[in-house]
Order: sequence, then structure tokens, then C-alpha cells
Amino acid sequence: MKFNKLVSLSLPVLLILAGCSKSAASSSSVASSSSLDSSSSLAPSSSSSSSSAKEAIQIDAYGSAVSDTAAVMIAGKSEGTNVDYVVSSQPVVFAAMAKNKNLTIKADIANAFSEKFGTNGFPQAGLFIKKTLSDDTTKKGAIESFLKSYDTDVADLIAGGTATAALMDTYGDATTQQGRFGTNSTVLKAVQKTNGLSFLSKEKNPDVAGFAKFKDPLKIDVQAANLSSYYSESLPEATTAMDSLSFSVASPMGAPSVAFARYASDTENYVTEAPTAVSAECASGAKDFIVFDSVNGLALSKKNSGNYLLVRMVTFGNLYLVATGNDTDGTFSNDDFIYGFGENKVPDLAFKAVYGA
Repeated sequence: MKFNKLVSLSLPVLLILAGCSKSAASSSSVASSSSLDSSSSLAPSSSSSSSSAKEAIQIDAYGSAVSDTAAVMIAGKSEGTNVDYVVSSQPVVFAAMAKNKNLTIKADIANAFSEKFGTNGFPQAGLFIKKTLSDDTTKKGAIESFLKSYDTDVADLIAGGTATAALMDTYGDATTQQGRFGTNSTVLKAVQKTNGLSFLSKEKNPDVAGFAKFKDPLKIDVQAANLSSYYSESLPEATTAMDSLSFSVASPMGAPSVAFARYASDTENYVTEAPTAVSAECASGAKDFIVFDSVNGLALSKKNSGNYLLVRMVTFGNLYLVATGNDTDGTFSNDDFIYGFGENKVPDLAFKAVYGA
């Protein structure tokens, strides 16, 4: 329960997960602590559903990136204040649960969002292509080859991530992987048993009409002009995957970055960085492809004369409400102290859409 309600807090991005591989290596203990069985802990609790209908529940403090939630979940505190619930995403949730056995998943926010708005998740991270590149017909074959590799790797991730994990292992040990992706192959395989990162295949990418369902709850307005011609185009069957990267790509660390594991060793063309840095890449138009929050990626592109177009949805609803064990009455309400990340970005908007009045 909270006693002093804070308006806003910010933690530095803490890469405290670097040592999580030792905990994750014990698959039996990690599996039991993470409670990833969708038949139990991932379902929205009755208390969270009923409270959301009675009052608008507000997040009290925010980190700038999902990695900020790790330290809060593990300690159960934010700058000395007890935290009752944390809004976070996989694989950060899984790794934190391996370190703090008091953590439990109170609700799968994507499921709660789907129940409330009649959708199947919500658009989270998107892959954007620079408009000038998308329009360059001389690069058509190379673009199709890049997208072929991306679609192939996403299909592997949805199926469990065996090939992706092998690529991560080839790149380096668990600590090295952590520094590059914000996670490691052991955690990835455990989480992807249920596609916990919520990767979305090309075939399930929503069209303009599909995006319209999210216009009000997420403040996202996707029109045909925002989509690259490659968004809906079927790639030729003869297209081969691109193993050697010939484009520049920027992605935030975390779930989206593992979709590019085949390029991990190419530190010149493929960079993983903080969301604020990716935002700057979008504004400057410095990269050929960027992975960014879908709502804010579209907004940034609009501010910059449509310099980037959406070419693939990457993840579609990877968001959880995690209980720290500090809530004495176990009832999720506005009396609880709640920590989130990415204020006014998709995770925050999705939470507000579900738990708002």
C-alpha cells in the first residue's frame, strides 16, 4: 500500500540483469518462479478486473525504459519507497522473477486489453524503414532479402527461438549477450515456450482497418500513407535471406533486438541502444531501419515529414502487471504504489486504456 504518492520518478537505466544467467541456468527453479503457464498466473485476476471498472488507477512513478523496471521488481522499492505493482515486459519480468521469489504476475495486460476492446493484443514495437530507401527501386531486391531474413527469424522466435538462441550463443557467453540484447539465450528459450515476447508474424500484421481498432485507446492513427509498400507485399518465393547486413539498423535492447541476432557481430551496421537514442535516430533519419514504439514512431515520423514508414509490426502485446508482494490486502487499486515505464508510450497507453475510468 502506498503512503506518499509521487507524481513522477525516474531511475537511470540499470543493466542489473547481467548476472541473471546464473539464476536462469537452473531451469527448474526459474520455471517455477516465473509461473509462465498461461492457464494460471498470466490470466488477469478478478480483483484487477473489478477494480478497473470502479476507478481510474494511476501509475505513480516511471522509468524511461523497460530495463528500469528490473531493479524495482527485484528490490520491491523505488528510491526508498515500497512499490506494490510494476508494469513491465518480457524478458525483464522473467529474469527479475528468478531473483525475487516474491514476484507474481497479477495480470497479462494484453489479455485484459483484448477482452475490453475486442482485439487480439495491441501494436507495440514496430520496424520502420526510411522512406527514401523504401522508394528506391534499385534496392528492391536487397530490401526483400533483409525482410526475408527478418520474417524467417520471427517465425523461429514464435516457434520457440531455437535457431535464434543458437545465434546468440555463437555471438558470446551470457554476459556478452546481456550487453548486446538485454537478455541471454537461456532466458529467451524459457520465455519463448509460450511466445512470451509476443512476436507477430507478417501474415498477422494488421491492415489499416485493423489498426483502426486502436485509434481511440492507444491514440494511434495508421493510414495507408504510413505503411511502406513492402508492408503488405508478398515476398517472391525465390528470395533468399540476408546473412550479411547491407543496411544500417537501430533497435532498443530487449525483446525486439533478438529478432536481429544473426547480425549481432556487425556492430557497425546493427546497433542496440536506449529508446532515447533510437528516438534521435528517427529524428535524424540516420538509419535505414529502426525499431521503435509504434505510436511514437509514427508521431516522430510525422514531425519529420514522414521520413520513416512502418514495414513490419514486431511485437503485439508484451506487457504484464507484476505484484511485488508488498500489497498487504492483495487487492489492486489506486491505493497501491505502481511503477511503470515509457510514460505516454504504448505500454503506458495500454495500461491506461485497461485500468482507466
